[in-house]
Amino acid sequence: MSIDDHLADFDWSRIQTYVGYAEMVPNAVRELAASDVKEAARLGVWIERILLSVAGPCEGCAPVATVLVAVLPRMTPPGRSVALDLLSQISAAEITGPAHEQIGAVDLEEIRQAVASGFQYYVGMLRETASSDADLYSCIGLMDILAFHDRSLAAEAIAALKAVRTAGRATGLAVLIDNTLDDLADPSSDSA
Repeated sequence: MSIDDHLADFDWSRIQTYVGYAEMVPNAVRELAASDVKEAARLGVWIERILLSVAGPCEGCAPVATVLVAVLPRMTPPGRSVALDLLSQISAAEITGPAHEQIGAVDLEEIRQAVASGFQYYVGMLRETASSDADLYSCIGLMDILAFHDRSLAAEAIAALKAVRTAGRATGLAVLIDNTLDDLADPSSDSA
């Protein structure tokens, strides 16, 4: 399926975001999929701003996550890095504000299921030796949130994290992996 086929699965004119209805999202996702570093960063900030606030996620999070997961394999490396970061932020979002501040029908379980549909892709990114540090950081965050909330994913997440090669990588990567493994081994110790 093409990006447009995935986008056509949703009526964006009826999906609410923090800046109005989501008619502008399909074009932003198309542009993100084919973007360079500068454009990907700009689109990532914009998409984050329309989907997330201090009050939590909005109704647009689940459909956007669904489409981002579906098109990850066809994105440019910069677009993919931004999409993985967005997916990590979306999956970690919690409702923190009162109900009247929520935009649209927000279902955290639906949002996490949409993000979790890419679980095997994230595992593959962790196993891929050519993955960028930024992609690894995002995928580690995704493993932590998704396996914490769905314990059936924990064993595979732990195995994938233990297999990550950290030699020659950012120094914080090994620490983050160790912390995530601790979280997944004892979820009662994490407040996520």
